[in-house]
This record gives sequence, structure tokens and C-alpha cells, in this order.
Amino acid sequence: MIRISAAQMQEIQYIIQQSMNGFHVLFDNDTIKRFCRETRTDDDIFDENKARATERLLEMFMSTPTINGRRSFFENLNDEEKSLLIRTYFHIVENNIQHKRHSLN
Repeated sequence: MIRISAAQMQEIQYIIQQSMNGFHVLFDNDTIKRFCRETRTDDDIFDENKARATERLLEMFMSTPTINGRRSFFENLNDEEKSLLIRTYFHIVENNIQHKRHSLN
């Protein structure tokens, strides 16, 4: 379970809402293209062996207090961690979009 404060959750919800509208404040376009355009499946994100590491990485990322801090945190990760984090982030965004569409029907 990811542990973040109520204020952090409110900021994360705002950032996700911005991403749902196509404005990605955490990642530049080149980074998104680099880590999201790969043709492989995202099964590794949900692999049980990587689930704890992915959850820990996401928790540290989200609990970083500022957008610039999150960007700096991301830049200091290795490529595998960057890939896991950004693809997990966009799965969260996608799930929010689907949930929003479902709730409108």
C-alpha cells in the first residue's frame, strides 16, 4: 500500500488530472516517447516479483514534495526504474480516464 499525506494526494490528483487533459507536468515529451513507445507488453509492471519494487518506487516518487523534486528523483533513476515508473504512472492516468468515462455512462 502506498502511503502519502492528504496534501500529497491532492497534488497527485491534480497532476493526474492534468495528464488526463494531455498536459504532462512531470515528464517531457522526449522522455514519454522514450519510455512509452516500446512495443513490449506492460506485463512486467504487474509481475509479482517486481510489484513491491514498483510500489516502493511509486511511493517514493509520489511522496517527493514538489514537481521539481519529482523530476529530479526521476532523473536519478536507472533506465529500468524510469521505464517502470513512467509506464506505471501512465497506467494510473489511463485507469482514471477509463473510470471517468465509465462513470459518465
